[in-house]
Amino acid sequence: MYVKEVFSIWRLLKGIWVGVVAVTAYATLVFYLFSYQNWHFLSFPISITTILGTALSLLLGFRTNSAYDRWWEARKSWGEIVNDSRTLVRQAVAFTEAPAKEKDELVSNIAHLQIAWCYALANSLRRTQVLVYADLHLTAQEREYVSAQDNIPNAILNLIQFKVASLHESGKIKTLLYQNIDDTLRRLCDAMGKCERIKNTVFPTQYAFFVHLVIFIFTLVLPMGLVESIGRIAIPITFTISFLFFYVEWIAYIMQNPFENGPNDIPMTSMSRNIEINLLQLIGAEKIPEKILPKNGVVM
Repeated sequence: MYVKEVFSIWRLLKGIWVGVVAVTAYATLVFYLFSYQNWHFLSFPISITTILGTALSLLLGFRTNSAYDRWWEARKSWGEIVNDSRTLVRQAVAFTEAPAKEKDELVSNIAHLQIAWCYALANSLRRTQVLVYADLHLTAQEREYVSAQDNIPNAILNLIQFKVASLHESGKIKTLLYQNIDDTLRRLCDAMGKCERIKNTVFPTQYAFFVHLVIFIFTLVLPMGLVESIGRIAIPITFTISFLFFYVEWIAYIMQNPFENGPNDIPMTSMSRNIEINLLQLIGAEKIPEKILPKNGVVM
């Protein structure tokens, strides 16, 4: 995710420059044919351009809002994961009743499983190697168990559930307190499901195609509606207006998929590292990793 604004012409034009250059060349051709070849039939009433522009603005507004809603829901889900991860370990520390050394081992195991779950979920959503970073917090037996599962984050969450249930059955966590921990695990599972729903639900392709089609039609009509009234000025005006529409549509496109391992992603790796730092400090671990710092204004 971009964490600071660095002005870059390439960043502005990336993904849309072909369309903008093509539209500008087309506007230049329309002006040439109208002014020097007397193709006056190329002139359209400005009212047609106005109606199409208004309709396109409404469509792009809805498209951008829908894409932002997906991105913001993903960010809120990871905010819930951060909070509930801290709550889970804090509950484990406060609710577990056992001799000091045994308690430290039990709570440490839960904390490391939760850290592994966060990294595994982030990698799973990005379709990368799921156990990267996560395997550092799993025992050999735990790695063998989760590697045999299709959904590794769900398998890790299951291990946490088994661990907490075992503590409850052995009397180390009272029933009422166990219910509180179980509710925290349920919220973590809900957050995972929300992220998976966003990842696996494709933004409606029919609607995206329709918006592309309307932009194409509008850019064809725009210079025809301007050339008679403002002449050669229609060329830079066409460039500016088409650039704005193309750029807004491109913003919607890159925001609609917040788990694609790109610079506009939710910074899940960085958030997982922050969770790791917080949880290790809660259990009094000696080795605490460093925070992940932005590179070229981007943090992943």
